[in-house]
Amino acid sequence: MAPATESTQVAASVDTPSDNDISKTGPYTTVAESGSSTDQPKTTSWWHRIVGLVWDSLDGEPEYRRYVQRLDRIFFPTVCLGYFIKYLDQTNYSNAFVSGMKEDLGLYGNERNWLNTWFSLGIMVGSVPAQMSQLRFVRSSVLLPSCELAWSVLVIGMAFAKNIKTMYALRFFIGLFEACAFPGYIAMLGGWYGPKELTKRLAILLQIESIASMFSGYLQAGLYTSMNGRSGLAGWRWLFIMDAIISLPIAIWGFFGLPDLPHNTRAFYFSADHIRYGIERIEKFGQKEQVKLTWKEFKRVYSGFEIWAFVVPYTMVAACHTATSYFSLWLKATGYSVVETNYLPTGGNALNIVFSFTCGVIADHTGQNYWMIVAIQLLMMFSNILLSVWNIPKGALMFSYYLSYAGSAATPILISWATRLNAGDASVRQLLVATANVVSYAWVLWVPLVLFPTYDAPKYKYGYQVLILFGGLAIISVTFMKYMYWRKAEKQVSEEEEQDRMATEAPIDAKDV
Repeated sequence: MAPATESTQVAASVDTPSDNDISKTGPYTTVAESGSSTDQPKTTSWWHRIVGLVWDSLDGEPEYRRYVQRLDRIFFPTVCLGYFIKYLDQTNYSNAFVSGMKEDLGLYGNERNWLNTWFSLGIMVGSVPAQMSQLRFVRSSVLLPSCELAWSVLVIGMAFAKNIKTMYALRFFIGLFEACAFPGYIAMLGGWYGPKELTKRLAILLQIESIASMFSGYLQAGLYTSMNGRSGLAGWRWLFIMDAIISLPIAIWGFFGLPDLPHNTRAFYFSADHIRYGIERIEKFGQKEQVKLTWKEFKRVYSGFEIWAFVVPYTMVAACHTATSYFSLWLKATGYSVVETNYLPTGGNALNIVFSFTCGVIADHTGQNYWMIVAIQLLMMFSNILLSVWNIPKGALMFSYYLSYAGSAATPILISWATRLNAGDASVRQLLVATANVVSYAWVLWVPLVLFPTYDAPKYKYGYQVLILFGGLAIISVTFMKYMYWRKAEKQVSEEEEQDRMATEAPIDAKDV
């Protein structure tokens, strides 16, 4: 835990403390950074130090490097693969829609948005119960792969759906089983990686969304040209079949590759020494063993400000860059071919990958999560202003859509910051993203239907203007979150000073004399 003297000095400063200062003085995060690469004895090789600025486990104490590299070789790729199939199976309907599904099923109304709405309902119903079950009843290494298997089978069902009502039902249950994935992966990563390691890995994880979208676009383009009509199935139906074939072996591997948490891991790739080192390491960061969730603990978590101060910026950050969802509709309306409509958005995904990883590296090194989030929201507001004007050159509209892809870089920075601020409160960390997901997906229920009706595509009356508002609300709410943790840190320091004063002024007991 950070010493009280350091906390006192930080809180006594007349300026608002930096993000790192808040995390050190906060009542939950006690980041003794000795376990991170930045405070380990450096290697003598100069190139290790340079490369270590980008990837932490390439520099530092040998034991630290070996341990984190083991996480990076087995655990982290398992999480990335699981999230890859989650997002692949979540968004494949979008590629299918512009590749023949619309015409084959006669979807000329708002059905595309309703497909997303039914999926979001499944996520909302399943998110918090799934996370609570991992805190009380079942291991994450069992629940997550089981759900992956279930939704993969349902994706196959989409390939043979004959009407939109069947599609709605399948999308709901796919969302229900996928609800455990994202919060579960985030909680697991936060339980193993330190504060100087987490943001860049979360950035990579969330950019799996872009990789999955790119892969789905290329896969659908290939299937459209090579498999359309094969065995009597349209190319868009083959997309669902191929996605399921990819998903099933990854889901099975999850039973072996996911390690649960350091205090209760049964992973085959960790020895007793690895487990002991891992527990000592995360305890240096202020993390504690997760206790079973009780009703009393549940009430404590949801009566505090921590989760609710996170929910609003999380939702607004996710909402303000949703122009990316309508890029393909603009491409199709502008006259691009089916193949071009599938692969042109992959350029935005590529931009997103590079930008988000760069931001993650910077956030890990500087700890200035707040200012990075604000800067990204300003970029999103600029992008949506251009889209709101609309009557600008075609190249400028293309630029605006591509720029909007950079908005997802803020989400891993926000999640990592909140994880660091609540390092010592395992229940809050476990339920943080799950709760925010419910609110975020509830937001998604009405935004596409009201602001982006499919029949208005590609130009919308109010959609992009409201996204500007979401960007402003993201800045306001993340500022409020920073203030609340700063105030909590000040309160804790004041209480510590009062306790020290009372101990100093305590009367001498005669027995002590």
